[in-house]
Amino acid sequence: TLPAPPASTPASAPPAVPPPTRVEVDAAAHHTPAPPGPTPVDQAVAAVRDFFLGGNTVVRVGILVLLIGVALLAKWAVDHALFPIELRLAAAAAIGMALTGIGFRLRESRPGFATTLQGGGIAALYLVVFFAYRFYELVPAPLAFALFVAIAIACGTLAVLQRAQPLIFIGSVGGFLAPVLASSGSGDHVTLFAYYLLLDIAIAAVAWREQWRGLNLLAFVCTYGVATIWGVLRYTPADFATTEPFLLAYLVLFTVVALVQAWRAQPKLAGFVDGTLVFGTPLITLLAQAQLVEGRQLGMAISTAGFGLYYALLATFVWRRAPAGLRRMAEAFLALAVGFGTIAIPLGLDDALTTTLAWSLEGAGIYWVGARQGRRLARWSGIALQALAAISFVWATDVAGFETRVAEFWAIANPRFLSCVSIAFAGCFIAREAWRQRAEVGDTEWRLAQGLVGWALLWWSGGVLAEIDQFAREVIQVGLVLLAIGITFPLLERLAARLAWTPGRLWAATALPAAFFAIPLSLDQQAHLFEHGGAVGWPLVCAAVYAVLARLEDCDEAWTRTAYAPALWLVAIVAALGSGGVAEHGFDLASDWSAAAFGIGLTAVVMGAGWAVDRGLAAFGRWPTIHLSWAIAPPAVFGILWVWILNLGGRGDAPPLPYLPILNPIDVTVAALLLGALDAWLRARRAHPPSLPAEWETPAGVAVAATLFLWLNGVLARSVHQWAEVPFRADTLWDATPMQASMSISWTLVALAGMLWCTRRGWRSRWIAASVLLGVTVVKLFLVDLSTLSTGARIGTFLVVGVLLLVVGYLSPVPPAAEGEARATGETT
Repeated sequence: TLPAPPASTPASAPPAVPPPTRVEVDAAAHHTPAPPGPTPVDQAVAAVRDFFLGGNTVVRVGILVLLIGVALLAKWAVDHALFPIELRLAAAAAIGMALTGIGFRLRESRPGFATTLQGGGIAALYLVVFFAYRFYELVPAPLAFALFVAIAIACGTLAVLQRAQPLIFIGSVGGFLAPVLASSGSGDHVTLFAYYLLLDIAIAAVAWREQWRGLNLLAFVCTYGVATIWGVLRYTPADFATTEPFLLAYLVLFTVVALVQAWRAQPKLAGFVDGTLVFGTPLITLLAQAQLVEGRQLGMAISTAGFGLYYALLATFVWRRAPAGLRRMAEAFLALAVGFGTIAIPLGLDDALTTTLAWSLEGAGIYWVGARQGRRLARWSGIALQALAAISFVWATDVAGFETRVAEFWAIANPRFLSCVSIAFAGCFIAREAWRQRAEVGDTEWRLAQGLVGWALLWWSGGVLAEIDQFAREVIQVGLVLLAIGITFPLLERLAARLAWTPGRLWAATALPAAFFAIPLSLDQQAHLFEHGGAVGWPLVCAAVYAVLARLEDCDEAWTRTAYAPALWLVAIVAALGSGGVAEHGFDLASDWSAAAFGIGLTAVVMGAGWAVDRGLAAFGRWPTIHLSWAIAPPAVFGILWVWILNLGGRGDAPPLPYLPILNPIDVTVAALLLGALDAWLRARRAHPPSLPAEWETPAGVAVAATLFLWLNGVLARSVHQWAEVPFRADTLWDATPMQASMSISWTLVALAGMLWCTRRGWRSRWIAASVLLGVTVVKLFLVDLSTLSTGARIGTFLVVGVLLLVVGYLSPVPPAAEGEARATGETT
């Protein structure tokens, strides 16, 4: 059977479209967008290529060959004197006019061919006039100039009538070359520049009417090119009055030309033409002005200030009156105004330090304007001026003669300090303005801008230190530095709080590193921290640090609370170093008094901080965990380390007091340090939650036991040194009979006491640890005491230790394992 025929499709129904294949779908899915349009540079290259190769290329090449042929023919005729010179020139002029006329008649039917013929004819007419004037002297200079101008005007007229841009280029070039070609060497620059001014105005009018922007660039290059050559070869200071007006006129003309052209279309400041007129005109004008006013006092300062004012007014006019599309042009004019004003400052002031002041404040003002108008270029220009101001300051302080000028400075009221203050103020101002306008400037920019506060603090600190170093007496310099720290940072925090500037408040916390930096500075300048006003200055600095941190607690920054830990470390260092210095230099107490005073000062801070936590005083009560862990623990641990240092180096000398075991500066200080460490340990354990992790308790207990044992041996060593007059050296003390005998007996007593205590408490493992010390003592008896001690000492030591061993064996048997483990478990639960 045959398959049924397909159903008929109505005539009105559209034909069925097959579904797209997978290849078509993939091609549509991966369709690439059209490539971007040509760039301005590509357009310029294309325009040049089209000018020389576009249209009827054969005709253009033919015209060029024809002109060369005519020139060769004329030269051959001249060489052979075939025709009179007048006839030759007339024939060439006739050919040029004929080409121009034929081209004009064909302007509608063959426009490309017609334009080429007219260009060749006009070029021939230029050559005829030039040869008639320069080589054959058939026409005078005024007539030659008039003919050149007439040809240029005729060429421009033909170009406008036919809207042929190549013709206007030929006519314009001829117009600019006319005075050069017809020059008689008289050097009448007034006529030359007046003619160029009129020609530029005419070209600008044609360019505006036909929107041929390239003409403006041609006028710019030709005008300034010829003017530059004249200025280099012919200008003298006597020509200033007749040259300056034309320079300013050209500045206004080309600026207005760029503005008018941009008014009709969107500006292309990044393009070749507009960018050249907007930025090239002031640059060349500035260079030319520098030559004109060379040798005149304040000449360049006044000139650049005037240029800055001109561009500032122009920027204001464009910003207020021009369409929104010209805002970029206004920004360009504003940038030029800022640039000229910036240059005018050092030229006018002739003082790099004063320039620093002006540039920094100017940068702050520019940033303020840029922040409010949403202009990123202006904002970054204001920041860049801060770097220029700093460079100017560094350069000023390195130039010869600065030392002589510094000697003439007044305190505070001098350019150096005011420059530092201005940079500091500008940095803070920009940072605060960026914070205030953070929604407009963006998150990244305002965060980066806050770094200027650190920059500002560095400059402020440098200025203050320089003033103190130069004008303050040496005995009070450190005190003034501490006073500056104690005032600067609280004041910064208060002002930032008034301005609702949170980052500025947070920067006030740098009072802490500044205080740490002041410690080595103080020790370098004086004997101890509390000398020459330090007794008042350091408490002021510490109080300022705590006051700033307390006010920063509401900033919702965790580090503002944890910063209390290094703040307490600062107080501990100041108290320890200050106490030791006062003991040694203030009261002239030699020997161990200084080291003991250092430890007492450290202990006072550790125990005082714990007491403040218990009483809930200020930040100690608000943040007890921070103080009991991170704040108090490091000074307490350093206290244990100081115990070791004292025992290894402390001789027990305490003049004018006699030496007594335990009751001497070293041992009293060791006891105080151990008490302070124990107090910190117990407070950390009692805290809720505990500030000391449970796994740290056993290592800490071992460290304390080792420290106590070291202290015992230190007491023995100092006693032997003081009473037996044994030199306080490790090898000498080890070989001394009193030292060995006392060590053996003392170690046995310590082991006995420890074992008795462990037996009563049922601590089997700790009893074994104490017995190890006893075993070490017995080994020492046989290996050391038996061979080194004298007969009497050896007998006495062995008898005493033997009796003690019997006592140990009787009173302190090893605790049972099961009972000890049970009791230990109950003890820890």
